[in-house]
Amino acid sequence: MTPTTLKDTYGLTISFAAVPTLALYLDPKSVTPFGIDGGDSIDNTTMTNTKYKTKSPGTLIELTDGSFTAAYDPGQLTLIYGAVNVNTLITFTYADSTSEAVYGYLKSFTPNEHAASTDATAECVIVASMTNDAGAETAPA
Repeated sequence: MTPTTLKDTYGLTISFAAVPTLALYLDPKSVTPFGIDGGDSIDNTTMTNTKYKTKSPGTLIELTDGSFTAAYDPGQLTLIYGAVNVNTLITFTYADSTSEAVYGYLKSFTPNEHAASTDATAECVIVASMTNDAGAETAPA
């Protein structure tokens, strides 16, 4: 099997299941998807070690925050503000039609400076909560 990579990332979309119309009013210009962090190592060094400190990986992993810059409709601020801190299934659909779905929430919406001949844009941060609506730990799909 030949490995493949995504050659052009243009066309990535983000959707929020609990607020489906949000994608109409927060149109991504650039996106940083969630990353993965294995956390700090566990120090296993004991008094019987003779030369090296020994370590083990932790058990739990964390998805790092994602972010995106979006053009937005200032007439829809009530909808946008209402979507902050709402835990929902967030789906990234990539340009090649593959997708990744993660439970999380829109943590912040920070408008950028408004200037002549530019779109109204905002910086948005999304957090992977890893818990579904019932509060159960849920892996990315």
